[in-house]
Amino acid sequence: MKLTFFYLPLCPYCKQARKVMAELMAEHPEYKAVELDEVNEITNPGIVKNYDYYHVPCFFNGEQKLYEADPNDPEDVVKSKLDDMFRALVG
Repeated sequence: MKLTFFYLPLCPYCKQARKVMAELMAEHPEYKAVELDEVNEITNPGIVKNYDYYHVPCFFNGEQKLYEADPNDPEDVVKSKLDDMFRALVG
């Protein structure tokens, strides 16, 4: 399974998502089977224009959006949403 992970290098929500993903991977090693294709919005505008989202971080499986950051979500909610996303992917 491969996900496209859109991010901005200095984005605090992207940094939070990376931290949460590291925690989740430590707690659930099976999540490491999900390959992440990381796309920096700044350096890859040609790729970004083909996807419909507003906030980063954002994760797509093919053309299906699985998660888009909500700046109002606290870290525990982000962790729960990303956990649900990874759990669904690995079965």
